[in-house]
Amino acid sequence: MSSSSNVTALIRLLIAEGESPPTSVSARSAERVSLRAALAGASAAVGFPLRTIPVANATKKAIVLLHVDDTPLMPQSQSGVETTWYKTMTERVLPRFELPGIISSAIAATGITNYPKYRIWILPDNLNSDFEIPSISDGEVVNIANFPVCSVKDVLLAEALTTGALIRVDFENRLQGTGAYVTNVINNNEEFGRAIFNELGGVISPREACEPCGDERPAVSHYRGHAIPAGGSTSALHNAYVALSREAGKNQIDSAALYSILESRLGDSKLALGILANAMAESTLDANVISGVATESSIGLWQMNVQIEGSVQPPSSGIMTRARELPESIRIPSTSSVVVYFGGGQLAKKHGVSVVTPVDYAGGNQDVSEVYELVSDSTKQIDFVVEVTKNMLAEITYNSDDITAGNWAQWFQIYFEQPGAVKDRSKQAKAIKDDLGLSVTV
Repeated sequence: MSSSSNVTALIRLLIAEGESPPTSVSARSAERVSLRAALAGASAAVGFPLRTIPVANATKKAIVLLHVDDTPLMPQSQSGVETTWYKTMTERVLPRFELPGIISSAIAATGITNYPKYRIWILPDNLNSDFEIPSISDGEVVNIANFPVCSVKDVLLAEALTTGALIRVDFENRLQGTGAYVTNVINNNEEFGRAIFNELGGVISPREACEPCGDERPAVSHYRGHAIPAGGSTSALHNAYVALSREAGKNQIDSAALYSILESRLGDSKLALGILANAMAESTLDANVISGVATESSIGLWQMNVQIEGSVQPPSSGIMTRARELPESIRIPSTSSVVVYFGGGQLAKKHGVSVVTPVDYAGGNQDVSEVYELVSDSTKQIDFVVEVTKNMLAEITYNSDDITAGNWAQWFQIYFEQPGAVKDRSKQAKAIKDDLGLSVTV
């Protein structure tokens, strides 16, 4: 449990606030919880230990952590035709019963089962018991795979849930606690959500806890548009790669040499500098290094994730949102299947090597040496990045004179590295430019 008294107090008050039996109707009109009032009340409760405050989360309050990509923002979306469920129904189920085509049209129109989905943190039943708290780094939950997915099925909940929203949930199977869905929304205010995440951000993450020990691995967490398989040990898998990395030692790549390779193969000095700036930020140019995030297995210069095989798909909704910050001419169209999710997994697949997922590792398949040896190969990393970059460039039309190295650094970060929060890496680009004596517009 967190050592943060503020977080503990906040949890206590959020659990206790406004407790009443849940209704069968959406509680959109329910009075919103004030974070300021909650914290003030928490302080008062600490000062008066005899005050009775419920510590049981009787109505299953939860905090929204992340919208699940490729699910709609509103219930009853018209995008039902895009779902696996719809495809299965139309291709396999409905033909067996020789049902008319109008039924398929009706299913598509309602978007049935195509529910908005969110990763949520269900507040603990008992503050005296051990429970996991979301670990926040740079505004992103780095242990997101450890939290359940919840659906929004009520059409009366007609607005998207913000990150940090306070909700109540129930379960399709209460005995096993599976099939979580939203029963009502207590507070969906963006300011409230930001305040919740600010409080959670004060909790020491596993990475931060290691920093005094002199761990020099990069503390970079990557959002990939796919959930890491639940049920496996992400941290154990990560530790296995860390052990191999430490055994191998550093493989420091010369910045001038890497720039020369990227510039000659991509034909654009500003693009080469932007990609190099990201490598510097991600790994300090150590081709053997593993991510410093305890739940992530990312390897090498650009920290390519190997936790699942991944895929090549169009940009996700999250990526499209982040790409709005880019010059319009270099935004990849929403229909272009050129974005690589889990680059390390895709690199391994390209060379015929199967990745070891957290589930695989927990199940006894714990030999990750082949994956590490392949993905940590600096030549293969560079070849892969050049290939993926060229594929993405083929989908856009732009005037090179209009795009800076800083623009390209942001572009590569959004489409290839896919972090939860995009960082300005123009400083790294300028530092490299000055160090190498380049005449490049940053």
